[in-house]
Amino acid sequence: MAVTERQRALEVLRRIQNENLYATIALIGEPGFVRSLVLGVLRWRSMLDHAIETFADRRINKLDALVVDVLRVGLYQLHFMEVASYAAVSESVELAPKRARGFVNAVLRRATRGLPDPPDLATRVAHPQWLLDRWSKMYGEARAAAIAEANQQLSYPDVLALEGAVPADAERSALAPDVFKLRGSSADLDREQFYPMDEGSALIASIASHAGNEVLDMAAAPGGKTLFMQSRGLKVTSSDVSMRRLQPLVGRQARLLVADGRQPPFRRRFSVVLLDAPCSATGTIRKNPEIKWRLRESDLPAFAELQKSLLASALELAENEVVYSTCSLEPEENDEVIDFVLRERSDFVRDDVARFVDGAALRWVENGVLRLTPESGADGFTAFALRRSR
Repeated sequence: MAVTERQRALEVLRRIQNENLYATIALIGEPGFVRSLVLGVLRWRSMLDHAIETFADRRINKLDALVVDVLRVGLYQLHFMEVASYAAVSESVELAPKRARGFVNAVLRRATRGLPDPPDLATRVAHPQWLLDRWSKMYGEARAAAIAEANQQLSYPDVLALEGAVPADAERSALAPDVFKLRGSSADLDREQFYPMDEGSALIASIASHAGNEVLDMAAAPGGKTLFMQSRGLKVTSSDVSMRRLQPLVGRQARLLVADGRQPPFRRRFSVVLLDAPCSATGTIRKNPEIKWRLRESDLPAFAELQKSLLASALELAENEVVYSTCSLEPEENDEVIDFVLRERSDFVRDDVARFVDGAALRWVENGVLRLTPESGADGFTAFALRRSR
């Protein structure tokens, strides 16, 4: 019997949760309905769970995990997709184990009357309270809410256009050259001409491109920044911890090296080192909504320790400039990493990122630091420039 799109969405959703996968990876090759349903459930999970608890009159943790996922899939179709109520209910009931079908049917039929009012902002914008508390402390309550609301918006892919190509039905990015914001799927685009890449990520590569013409891309996977810099005529060496991570760059005339950035094998320096460091990725929640449910505040120190080690290596390898960035909004992974490493390195000073950006990107530079947040329409990135003092 053929697997329906709803069955496939449920399977992918459970794989993401049970195998700790990124949604962007698990959804490669999936049709639009499956993508919309899976990302929507992940995006609005806490609001959906509040509705389940209200209509079932039971706590989520008292329900079977598979039944909860079936209810989430049904509720999302009822209230966020253009799906007829009878179809959303009946098809979801078919997904449930036989023993639970009566219960699923009853809950979803109650839900056809509408979702219950959310009890607080965290539920309304479907974000963990601890994340909202952190962002409120950093940016103020209004901007924290705006960041969370931006994360809830439907997001289509951005692409880097290579060799002058222009995709159909797309808007040119105001933040980075040769990047386009699509109005639909990228599945049918020629991957030799168009490379999936968020415009925020491209902006980081553009900063490094303006800092010098020979760059070590120190944590290069999945490769978009390398391709961007190559397209601007730079000489780029791309390094990461495994060839599997560098695979997207194979065959693209890139200089590739498998190496742990904490123990780099180089005996020379590069004009510029770009370190887009591994991080908690709290700036990418719009495209990867599973992150907000998976991440814990207690995870941040481990990211910071790795980032400090990588940045220390980057400073050793840079002749002139280091561009340090993360797709995180959290100070432990950004300002505190910079401050910690610079206390040990009097031969480097903070530079002004504004020297390396122009146009619309300047709006997001504050006191020499790029602080791009999701209200921009791009993924959130934080970036610093560090200059070797003479």
